[in-house]
Amino acid sequence: MTDEESDKALEADFSELQANEEKIQALNDELEEKMLELDKAYTKKKRPLYEDRMKICARIPNFWMNALANHPSLSQYFGANDFEVLKHLSGLDVEELDHEEHSGTRFSFYFNKNEFFDNKCIFKEFRYHKVSGECTCEKSPIKWKEGMNLTDPDAKGLQSLGKRSEAEDWASFFCWIDGPDDDDSPSEGPIGTWLRDEIFKDPFKYFCGEDSEDGDPDEDGFQSGEED
Repeated sequence: MTDEESDKALEADFSELQANEEKIQALNDELEEKMLELDKAYTKKKRPLYEDRMKICARIPNFWMNALANHPSLSQYFGANDFEVLKHLSGLDVEELDHEEHSGTRFSFYFNKNEFFDNKCIFKEFRYHKVSGECTCEKSPIKWKEGMNLTDPDAKGLQSLGKRSEAEDWASFFCWIDGPDDDDSPSEGPIGTWLRDEIFKDPFKYFCGEDSEDGDPDEDGFQSGEED
């Protein structure tokens, strides 16, 4: 076989390989679409169970506070006074959104009456445009009581708690919920990922401290006590 014939044969093999890869990719795309449809269907089926679970968890003292505190990565984002608020957290809901033009995630935090703010529910919602991929964010402003704003390092009312921390890069978990967003590129960041894909999917595991760094729930923020 001459060099010219060898080059033509190699070119033909590359063309055949490319055609084969395109067929494989087409099947992968079809599989991804089918899995997405299946995931949506089962997410819808699980919604009533999530609502029942939230009612059960609300009866367990400090359930969601301990679940959040025991996450080994999320725990670094809590400020000195956050747990004074989170002990009033009665429910956490993460809902997948799927509308005609956008998809996304809505995070909802339900609170019992407390000394920090008036809201019974605080939410933060991220929407991703299905064509452009552009992300927009909508949130409910926290109605902080005077001097109790955890996102304000100078809030005078917090001094009475006796748990003022030194200046930190991240003042409070509530900075993620109610802090200023980057209007050009809002993002769930790692906190949204941990809440949606880990804590909400298996909150009992984190409540028990099964995913903590040393595996001992008694050493990783587990607290008991009655709800207000």
